[in-house]
Amino acid sequence: MSSSSIPTVQELIGRARDLAPVIAGRALECERLGRLPDDSFADFRDAGFYRILQPKRFGGYEHDMYTLLEVTREIGRSGCCSSAWVLAILAIHNFYLGYFPPQAQQDIWGEDQDAQSCTPFVPSGTITKVAGGIEIRGGRWTFASGCDHARYALLGVLVDDDHGGPPEYFQCVVPVGDYQIDHTSWDVVALKGTGSKDITVTECFVPTHRMFSLSKVAQDIAPGREINTAPLYKQPFFAASVCSLIAPAWGAAQAALAAYEDRLQSRMMVFGAGKQADKSTAQLRLVESAAEIDAAGLLIKRNCDELKALADVGTQSTKVLRARALFEGAYATTMLTRSVERLFVASGGSALHEGNVIQRCWRDIHAINSHAGMNLDNMGELYAQVRLGQDIDHGLI
Repeated sequence: MSSSSIPTVQELIGRARDLAPVIAGRALECERLGRLPDDSFADFRDAGFYRILQPKRFGGYEHDMYTLLEVTREIGRSGCCSSAWVLAILAIHNFYLGYFPPQAQQDIWGEDQDAQSCTPFVPSGTITKVAGGIEIRGGRWTFASGCDHARYALLGVLVDDDHGGPPEYFQCVVPVGDYQIDHTSWDVVALKGTGSKDITVTECFVPTHRMFSLSKVAQDIAPGREINTAPLYKQPFFAASVCSLIAPAWGAAQAALAAYEDRLQSRMMVFGAGKQADKSTAQLRLVESAAEIDAAGLLIKRNCDELKALADVGTQSTKVLRARALFEGAYATTMLTRSVERLFVASGGSALHEGNVIQRCWRDIHAINSHAGMNLDNMGELYAQVRLGQDIDHGLI
């Protein structure tokens, strides 16, 4: 792909802004379907959003991580956090695949550069080593966001070490015909439209070239770098990619703030208490939430910029920076959650209606904050241990 055919960052953000009202109009449909509507999936594909971090040799743009965050945030500002989540998840998987063995990338994108993959990370399945790879004989994998529109699943498995050491953690490329989606498994109160269903496998063979070691990537070993040499793929796998999961929450918080501010202009308080916009408490909630949202955005950008700057000059990031980025991602998400919680409580009973943007953002942002990668306690402990110079071995850094 020539550089002239790659959309600029501003062009991509502009497309997202143009699409946001369309996505907003489908928000209830998305929740009722329990997955991303087909039209929304096609709109994101046609806008090039899934290619933002995809390797150029397979039709991608190789933009930086913050570009994906900005595009996803604009979709999140529609008030449909589920749509933004699926966009972020599918697009970040194309970043992951840039680290996979070259033949695995060819298998996925060789004939269709728009092929997408879902990724239930938590390992499962009964694994047997065989000649040329492994056999998966039974297993269930949870939280496969966007699986309805995926052609492949990147399944987490644990493979026993031949020398008695700890098992190695792999992701395996499995085509859609080798797994089944349990369409009854996604019955939730938040992020309802993400279609994060369970995936099951009865029996399938995975060749070695479709296996990628998440245990070794923490040691900076990634076979995909043989062909993908851009600085994008020199960034730390986990610290960089987890940032993408914050963007839907960031957009949702901005959507809730805009809805609250708009409602203040006309909302009358009960018992003759007057206009809510004239109340100092309502005003304070508005500006305090705005400040928290801005602060969260600044943390996210700083970490993206620092990780990118090091990769651009070929310098490996430190454990302290990687741990800090993970913690501050969780902290930023917690701030975004607080900002929306404050607005929801101040919005009164009208915010409970199904079509109200604030309640949907309130539900969805709490769900994002419960994600393992956004767990403030775990990420805080990790960062503190690294910062204090304690000798720890952790797969995320």
